[in-house]
Amino acid sequence: MLVKELITNKNDFQLSVLQGKESIEDILERVGYRGEGTQYSQAIYRILDSMTAVGEKLLITRATINERSSSSIGYTSLIGGVIAFIVVMILIIQLNRDLALRRKAEESVGYSDEKYRHIIENASVVMYTTDENGTITFANSQVGDLTGYTVEELIGKDFSFLLHPSWLQQVFNHYSNQFQHRIPSTTLEFITRTKSGQQKWVEQTAQLLMKDDHVLGYQCMVKDITEKKKIELELKESEQRRNENQLRLEAILENTTSLIFIKNLDGRYIMINRRFREVMGVSDEMVLHKTDYDFSEKETADHYKRLDDEVISTRKPVESEEWVYGPEGRKNLLVIKFPLIDHRRKIFGISGIATDITDRVLYQQKLIEARKNAEEAKQLQEQFLANMSHEIRTPMNGIQGMTNLLMQTELNSQQKEFTGMIKRSVNNLLVIVNDILDFSKIKAGRLTIDKTAFSIREVLNNVKAQFEHEVSGKKLQLLIEYELTLPETVIGDPYRLNQVLVNVVGNAIKFTVAGEVHIKVEQLNQRDNKSDFLFTVSDTGIGIPEDKTNVIFDAFTQAGPDIARNYGGAGLGLAICKGLVELQQGSITVSNIPGGGSVFSVSLPYEVQETNNDATDDSLLLKGKRFLVVEDNEVNQKLVSYVLKKVGGAVDIAHNGRMAIDLLENKTAYYDLIIMDIQMPVMDGYEATEYIRTVLQLQTPIIAMTATALKGDQEKAEQVGMNEFMLKPFDFNDLYKRLVKLIATKKETITENDTTMNGEKLYDLSLLEGLDDKESLLDVLNLFLENTPNQIKELSILGTTEQYDDIYKLAHKLKGALAMLQASRISELLGKIEANARERKETDTIKDKITEVGRLFDQMQTQLLTEKEQIMGQ
Repeated sequence: MLVKELITNKNDFQLSVLQGKESIEDILERVGYRGEGTQYSQAIYRILDSMTAVGEKLLITRATINERSSSSIGYTSLIGGVIAFIVVMILIIQLNRDLALRRKAEESVGYSDEKYRHIIENASVVMYTTDENGTITFANSQVGDLTGYTVEELIGKDFSFLLHPSWLQQVFNHYSNQFQHRIPSTTLEFITRTKSGQQKWVEQTAQLLMKDDHVLGYQCMVKDITEKKKIELELKESEQRRNENQLRLEAILENTTSLIFIKNLDGRYIMINRRFREVMGVSDEMVLHKTDYDFSEKETADHYKRLDDEVISTRKPVESEEWVYGPEGRKNLLVIKFPLIDHRRKIFGISGIATDITDRVLYQQKLIEARKNAEEAKQLQEQFLANMSHEIRTPMNGIQGMTNLLMQTELNSQQKEFTGMIKRSVNNLLVIVNDILDFSKIKAGRLTIDKTAFSIREVLNNVKAQFEHEVSGKKLQLLIEYELTLPETVIGDPYRLNQVLVNVVGNAIKFTVAGEVHIKVEQLNQRDNKSDFLFTVSDTGIGIPEDKTNVIFDAFTQAGPDIARNYGGAGLGLAICKGLVELQQGSITVSNIPGGGSVFSVSLPYEVQETNNDATDDSLLLKGKRFLVVEDNEVNQKLVSYVLKKVGGAVDIAHNGRMAIDLLENKTAYYDLIIMDIQMPVMDGYEATEYIRTVLQLQTPIIAMTATALKGDQEKAEQVGMNEFMLKPFDFNDLYKRLVKLIATKKETITENDTTMNGEKLYDLSLLEGLDDKESLLDVLNLFLENTPNQIKELSILGTTEQYDDIYKLAHKLKGALAMLQASRISELLGKIEANARERKETDTIKDKITEVGRLFDQMQTQLLTEKEQIMGQ
């Protein structure tokens, strides 16, 4: 029955394996490690062996009994034989039955062993066995995938040759311990080395193979855990990095100078750093798991909550400035709160970083205070400059105006000399005053650039005329050069161009004892209707030291310590020039000429305007017009009245704004234009103008005229309704242009008789007309027309020779005579002839230039004769 039970158990085990009721790992565990199938087979074999031995013993016993029975009594023989036969038959039947069961069990065991071997061979893990010394005795085919060796290569080899050298000792110790202590099963992870030298991590479970407490060897199952180890290593490194980052973060949080905190969505603090505790004077126990309402006033806590709610609703950082009191006193904090968002894009808290800006706030307060003081000082400075300007300009306006009027009277030569000196002194003083005011305006950003149509040639001629007297006292020539294609009219600020050129040319003349000062204009890179114009002023003077060319445009800076003592000046002129040029989007540079002298280059962009050949006589527009002069200074009253009456106007005087309003309200007269002083007693010009515009509703043009240059005066004048703004002392021509601009509504075109065949006038009598004496003007013209033609003929004859010294002298003489009539085109040609003859350069062009001079002079002579007849007929 025991055999039958064992066979039944083994059959059940085989059936469960074949039907797949257990996992391959469990099967391998039962087959490979516990040896369950083998145990069943061995038990069956032991029982069968025992049964065979018992049967043999019984046969021997029965044989002995039979032998003894042969000598017994006869009657017992038959009975004994029958009984023996029956017993033998029973034993034979039982034996046959047991033998059949044994054969069946053996067949079953053989079949099971084959199945087990098949399972082992096809398992996904490596299985092998070794003897007690570690020599491999069996391995399944999977060992090749793991080690790269075939089964045949491994059988008979020591297991250790598959180990990585660094693991030999550890593995040896492990299995020695298992062997010595008879540990049934152990698991160890270690590194193996494949046939190709690759290293792999494996997990090996080794089970002792025992018989009668004797270790026969090891049965091992091996798993490739390289990827697992790689993942574990990556996880370990990741964990290590996370821990390191955590430590870094904690170090940053605890050592930063900023206050850092974290709240949950309920507004409860869940983290504060060391600086937070220090500034606020609190501990973790006092703050954590509490809200702002637990230690702040309700109004303050409400404010913090609104900021928190804004962070949550907008999901964006919110910035605020707060102040707190703590052990360190009052602290101003710049707080930035921002949402904490998890991997699901959900907000789980709010973090805040508060930076201590106490020092910054104090610094800003000091800056504000300093700026306020600076602005007050600047305002006081401007007030002082304006007041000084007013105090200086008012008497200077009278001196200048009266000097001009005096020079228009009959004077002897000594009187003319004295009045000329007075005029020059006044002009020099006004230059200094204007420089100071312009410099302060440029620094304050209050100087504006006008845009009006003007002639560059006219500006150049004015500059030249201004310095003719000064040049005549030196062995010096002032030359102007420009191309014939130079546009007649451009759009820009002629006053500022004149100011720059006068300053630069004045310096050139000041520092040049002999030789020449050369003004040249070139039109560059024309684009559409705009062009850059390059003005160069070169001289043969003392030059500028190389180390000073970079600072020469700085305020109150001169080229050397002796300049101010020997030549005068405040060092503001070039600084103002630079400011004026840059305000017009231009540039100014300086360079030295080898051998002496310097070159100033000014580049300015202007819009080119098409020339209108129709000339008009604007003076006719002012004749008969009525003017109201509102001025409290008697000298200025007379000056302005004289100018207005000279152009044919009628003038009424009002001593203050109140008187002017009375005249306008009483409608005693109609006025075409009002000239209004700003600072007056009773009612100033601003109040009067505002009353005229708002109450009387009059749109009569008003020109503001003041000696004050306070910041914002011009803007205020425009705001109250003034049309123009002029500073005293005023220029007669400037006032005249403004009068024409404001009054003229229609210009009557008159025929221009003083043009050449191509419409170009070759001279300008404006300098001679300043004599205000027709007889003197005619005398000069007669003298010019008598002498110059012969000199032109003489020059033409010399042009056919190589007598360059004579050509130079005569060209220079003619150029001086033509300068009085501002015949710029002919003067330019004569200047080139003069230079070519003196320097013996481009001498082959001298003859053609002399021919061109003769042609132009013939046209000019015709124009002069025509104009002379017109003057005589007036």
